[in-house]
Amino acid sequence: MKKANFRVAPLFFLILFVFLSKPAFPATAFSSNPQVKHIVTLKEAYRLAALKNGTIKATKEIYYQSTLLKWSAISMYLPDINFRYADQRFHANIPPTPPAYQSPSTNYLEGQLFTFFYPNYEYSFTLNQPLLDLSVIPAYNAARNSALSEKSNLNGVSADTLYNVAVSYYMVLNDESLIKADKKTYEEAKAHLELTRAKLRAGLAIITDILQAKSQYYSAKQGLISGKNSLKTSKARLASLMGIDYDFSVVSPPEPFLAKKSLKNYIAEAYRNNPGLKALNYSLETARNETGYYESQYIPKINFQASFNEMSNTHFIPAGSPNYWTAGAYLTMPLFQGGTRIISIEKARSESNEALYNMVQSRRDLRAQVISDFYNVKNLREEVVTLKYEESFASKNYSLVEEEYKAGVATSVDVITALANLVRARHMLLSAKRRYYDAILNLKRLTGTFQNRLISVSVVN
Repeated sequence: MKKANFRVAPLFFLILFVFLSKPAFPATAFSSNPQVKHIVTLKEAYRLAALKNGTIKATKEIYYQSTLLKWSAISMYLPDINFRYADQRFHANIPPTPPAYQSPSTNYLEGQLFTFFYPNYEYSFTLNQPLLDLSVIPAYNAARNSALSEKSNLNGVSADTLYNVAVSYYMVLNDESLIKADKKTYEEAKAHLELTRAKLRAGLAIITDILQAKSQYYSAKQGLISGKNSLKTSKARLASLMGIDYDFSVVSPPEPFLAKKSLKNYIAEAYRNNPGLKALNYSLETARNETGYYESQYIPKINFQASFNEMSNTHFIPAGSPNYWTAGAYLTMPLFQGGTRIISIEKARSESNEALYNMVQSRRDLRAQVISDFYNVKNLREEVVTLKYEESFASKNYSLVEEEYKAGVATSVDVITALANLVRARHMLLSAKRRYYDAILNLKRLTGTFQNRLISVSVVN
């Protein structure tokens, strides 16, 4: 029995020591630790850009300003009410009578009297209510279409910014993959250099093999350093788009993909949903409405006006009442305004033609871009598949040549050549993947489906 207690006692003290040495709070509780990086997913990157990107926020202000134009048009039918108050004192200037003799130094204004009388105050209310003003209709339509144009422009700016966020995000992931590949290449070049040195000591290699192995080793080391610097640049660009200034890490999102549709469907979708094309369409309607506004300036306008006036002193109205009302309808019809109206109409018509030509050319450019990106996506998809086979073949070939070199069948030049081919295949595969993802995202942006995928973080639906 005593032997059993002797065995349990050390175990008890060991458990007690571990319990007392355990920290009171877990290390993850201190979120202010500068060593802890923020993990930013692609969806979180979209959300941060939508909330903090300065370009999107500035465009939102432009859209807000355009919405105020509708109220300017509506206010043309709102009443205009004014209040006027005047407080007056009338006086009589009575100069003194000059003496018979006065020296030249005497001032004639000395003793001048100012007598105030008839104190009076006056106030009035005036009401002006438009009854007929047909120019309000084209003015309101122009303001509404201008707001819709800015809304489409805001959607376009948001989609472009979020597209740049996605491109930069995948660039960061690509640079991280390049670093992993270059690190592996660096380790392979280092292992080959050590093997060549061992063979040189054993008399199975020559000094030229060492020089070639060193050249490959330093080249791999330089590629690794260059990849790390490129990653820092890509992360800085992504942080700028997201509007943040702290360090972060990224995670691999699902690969972007395109729905299987015909080219004709993609072109029709772009005509229907592209924000830039929609903004130009609304700009064309705005210019046409402005032309109608200036053409309606010679249509008669009818206003109702009423006023109430009251004076405190009836001295100046000896036979009337101290207060009175006026009311009536007024018709206004300009007969000739010089060249102002003609110039304004011609300018509005020219702006309408400009918007029309821009929209027609934008449709042509958009169609050409959609066709180009559609076939570019197909070509890049095939290129990625081909480069995957090349990378797999280059990896197997390098492993085989390395084993042959260890067995003395292959030379150091064969190993270095196989390693260079493997590095080239890895880089080409990663580059093709990045361009493939960019092409998919760009085609989504052109067809207007990119922002539909981001309804939860889009600025304007």
